Amino acid sequence: MKKTLALTMVTLAVLLASCRESHSMLQAQDKPRVVPGNWKRSAPLSAIYLPTKSSKNDRCNQQVVGIVTKKGSYLVTWTMASVESKPGQRVAISRSIDQGKSWSGAQIIAGDSEKYPGAASYSWLFQVPKTGRIYCFYLKNDPNVVTVRRDITGWLKWQHSDDDGQTWHRVDARFDMGRGEWTSSDPNVPTSFIGIYAPHTTSWGDVLFSFARYGLQRKGDRKYENWQTEVYFLRLDNIITQPDPEKLTFSILPDTPQGLRIKRSNGLLWGNEPSWIELSDGRLMTAIRTKNDAVYYALSSDRGQSWTSPEPLRFGSGEIVRNPNAPCPMVKRRDGHVVLMFHNAKQSSTFGPRNPIWISVGAEDLGAVQPLRFGAPIKFLEVDGRPPLGTTHEQIATYSTLVEHDGQLLLFYKDSKHWVLFRRVPENLLESHARDITEQPSNKPDAGDGK
Repeated sequence: MKKTLALTMVTLAVLLASCRESHSMLQAQDKPRVVPGNWKRSAPLSAIYLPTKSSKNDRCNQQVVGIVTKKGSYLVTWTMASVESKPGQRVAISRSIDQGKSWSGAQIIAGDSEKYPGAASYSWLFQVPKTGRIYCFYLKNDPNVVTVRRDITGWLKWQHSDDDGQTWHRVDARFDMGRGEWTSSDPNVPTSFIGIYAPHTTSWGDVLFSFARYGLQRKGDRKYENWQTEVYFLRLDNIITQPDPEKLTFSILPDTPQGLRIKRSNGLLWGNEPSWIELSDGRLMTAIRTKNDAVYYALSSDRGQSWTSPEPLRFGSGEIVRNPNAPCPMVKRRDGHVVLMFHNAKQSSTFGPRNPIWISVGAEDLGAVQPLRFGAPIKFLEVDGRPPLGTTHEQIATYSTLVEHDGQLLLFYKDSKHWVLFRRVPENLLESHARDITEQPSNKPDAGDGK
């Protein structure tokens, strides 16, 4: 009897301890995630990813690229790290099946590991229209080679998903992003490059991805002040028809040792992170980040094989579209209007100011030297200070994606390279300015130029 009672008491004690442990675990799971700072300050509709006090190696989040899949899901990829360019930099993906109201947790599909050494960065997405297969491309660093910077030097790698972005499959293939005046002749030394926008398809079926190749003016000096960049385009030759992801082929445009180059007053060449659209007459037009206090543009009449010399972009008034050393995404809407996002300021620091962000609506003016006529700038978003856990200066909606879907302009973006967010661009903001620009006269260049 005493023995049975003792056993019963021990069993009860174990059960009680188990209940306490389970209760403690539930409390830990139910404990709210602490996100310092006001991540809602730019009025997002939802948060895609928010670093917390307890999360690790995720304070830097940038290059946010999003698409809407054939099934209507919103799929977003970005580069995550503790600090930009650290060895742990990796590719993250999140998915929404309710039009951006809620998001899956960040899924890491590529990064530095024992089996796959080297950082993975600057990812972008493309969905094959007929099959629905989704590709995620990214720069995979060779940890043994650094020519410009660790996260910029590497090979183009990719993974694919056949279930709307839920699971991903690696391939063994890789692509060398071309050789030019700034790259090594040794095929074992990878190229330095960055591209930050998803590719899209032209009216004649070419799938084009815009990027910049990086080099050094003085060999061996990897300080930022010694970097040079030039614009190229990657044609994904058979991605629409090739069912084997190991057999994708690519072409570099223009096929020349020099890309689109923009000279600065100090002699260095700096033009990168190009976005592009197709005009209704079939010409391609690109908008380029520079250090010349302006967005620059160039045109191609032969499907990207050759380009005009880049020039400063102008408003319909003739004034130059001002922008510091920062991205300037440009997207064409189904109604024919073009939306440009930029910072509307001359450069006052190494990279900025990158706050606030402005929008301008453009309309085609195909007979003019500059075939897009842009209206007056509209202030869109502005923030105050960097997030408490952030690793860089304040900036809003840089390295972001504009996507039109069901008549709405979606914005997948980040706040200060930290919070990854989603919202829509207000249609009333765009419609009123679209009407205004349609009534403006053709472009008449002003006196003066970019720096």
